[in-house]
Amino acid sequence: MRKFKWFVFFISCSFVSDSFAQRYKEVIYERIDTLSDVPYHRSVGLSGQMQQHLLDVYLPPQQDTSLKRPLMIFIHGGGFRNNTKVGAFNGLVCTGLAQRGYVAASIDYRLGIDSSNSEEAYFEAFVRAVQDAKAAVRYLKENALAFRIDTAQVFIMGSSAGAMTALGVAYLDQYEVPVSVSSKWGLLDPVKSSISTKVHGVVNCWGALTNLSFMKEGDVPVFSVHGEMDKTVPFDSSYSWHGFKYGSLPIFERALKLGLPTGYLPFPNTGHTLDSKKEKQSAALNEIVHWLFTQLKNNKSSGNAGIKRFEKEILVFDSLNNAINYPENSVLVTGSSFVRLWKNVPADLAPLLVIHRGYGGSNIPEMAYYIERIAFPHNLKAAVLYTGSNDLTVSNNDKSPVQILETYKQIIHTLRKKFPAIPIIWIEISPSPRRWKVWDKIEETNTLIREYSASQPFLHTVSVKNAFLDESNQPIGKYFGKDNLHYNEEGYVIWGNTLTPQIHKILDVK
Repeated sequence: MRKFKWFVFFISCSFVSDSFAQRYKEVIYERIDTLSDVPYHRSVGLSGQMQQHLLDVYLPPQQDTSLKRPLMIFIHGGGFRNNTKVGAFNGLVCTGLAQRGYVAASIDYRLGIDSSNSEEAYFEAFVRAVQDAKAAVRYLKENALAFRIDTAQVFIMGSSAGAMTALGVAYLDQYEVPVSVSSKWGLLDPVKSSISTKVHGVVNCWGALTNLSFMKEGDVPVFSVHGEMDKTVPFDSSYSWHGFKYGSLPIFERALKLGLPTGYLPFPNTGHTLDSKKEKQSAALNEIVHWLFTQLKNNKSSGNAGIKRFEKEILVFDSLNNAINYPENSVLVTGSSFVRLWKNVPADLAPLLVIHRGYGGSNIPEMAYYIERIAFPHNLKAAVLYTGSNDLTVSNNDKSPVQILETYKQIIHTLRKKFPAIPIIWIEISPSPRRWKVWDKIEETNTLIREYSASQPFLHTVSVKNAFLDESNQPIGKYFGKDNLHYNEEGYVIWGNTLTPQIHKILDVK
C-alpha cells in the first residue's frame, strides 16, 4: 500500500472565515492550495506499454481546521481519445469545490480507441477508464489521513467521456461487462484490497450510459447536467454516441423511477460542454454545489425507509382501488399533508367526483415515484396536485426551485402516458409562518411552475396565497394550527373557498 508522504503547495492562500459563509455550500476561501502530478496508478495501455497515471489535488488552504473533508474526483472528457486532467471546466469545478471546503482531485487515465472504431472498442475504452478511476478512488482513500478526506463522503464526476466513466464507477457491475471485454482487460476492480472503491454519489456532465439497467434500486445518488442541443452526446435517447445512447434526461427519469436521490439541470438551446461558455458552466457548478450539499451525510433526510417511507399509506390506496368502484371522470386530488388534512375536499369540490389521495408529508420525489401507482388505476377527468412544499423547509436537504421544477416536469411526463389531454392543476405552495424564511424560494418555485404550466397544453396552476397574507404581506397566524404550518379548521374553510372557484372554472363546472 502506497502512503502519501509529501506535500508541495504551489499557491499561498488567504481565506474567508467560516462564520461568514456556510461550509460546502458557499465560498469560504478566496484561494486554495494545489498539488500537481501525484502518481496514483500504473496500467497497461492500448499499445501494450505500461503507463503511469497522475492526478492533481485541490485543497482548502493549510489554515483549514476540518480533519475530514468530502472528496470529489473529477474525470476529464475527450471521447476516450484526448484531453488531460488540466482544463477549463476541470479547474472551475475543482477550484470551486476546494474554495467551499471540499478536497477535489482531477485525474488522468488511459486513452485510445483501437483501429476497429467499433462500439465494442469504445466500451473497452470505457472499461479501461473505469478501472483507472477506481484506482484513483482507492489511492485517495488509502491516503485519506494525509489529505484529510472523509472516506464516507467520496463523490465522483466527469464531463462527456469522463462523465460516462464516472457513471461506470457508480453503476457498472462486473457481470454487466461483456466476456470478450473482461477477458481482454481484466476485472473492473482487479486489485484485492480492503479499501472499497464504492462512491457515495455521481455527477454526470453531458455524459451517457450504454444501458439504463446498470442503474438499480439502492444505487448511489446522481445529478446530471446537459445541453438540450448537444449534437455529440445525446441529452435524451434520440441518437447514440458509439453505443452510449442514454443521456442525462433518461438517467434522471431512471433515477426517479428507482427512487434514487437525483437532480437534473438542462440548458435549452445549448450544445456539448455547455458551448464552453463560462457563465453557463458556472451556473451548472452552482447547482451542482447545491445538490452535493444535500447529499452530505449530515444533511441527508433522516430515517431509513427512504423513498418508500409512505409505502403503508400507498398500500391503503391500493386496497381502496380494489374495494371501491370509482366513477369514470373522477378528479384525483393528491399530494402531501396539506391534501391529506383537507377532509372536506369532496364537499368543497362538489359536484365534481373526487378521489382523495393525500399521504405523508410527502416530498416531490416521492410523488414522482408513486404517481403512476396512485393515478393509473383510474379513468380521470382531471388531476389536482399539491407537492413541493416539503422540499423547501429551512433545512440543509432542501431542493432548489429548479430541481423542484424539473421533478414536476417528470410527474407530468408520467401522467401524460395515460392521460394525454386531461387538465392537470397544480396548487401553488402556500405561505406559512413556519416556513416564512424560505418564502422567497417558495415564490421562485411557484413562478417557475406557473410559467412552465402556462407554456403547456392542459396544465394549470391555482393559488391561495392572497387569502392567507395580511396587508403587510405576512401570514395570518389565526388560520394556522399549533405547528404554524398546516391550517386549522377555519383555515381549511378559506383554503376550500379559495380553491374551489378556480378549479371549477378550469374544469368548466356550471
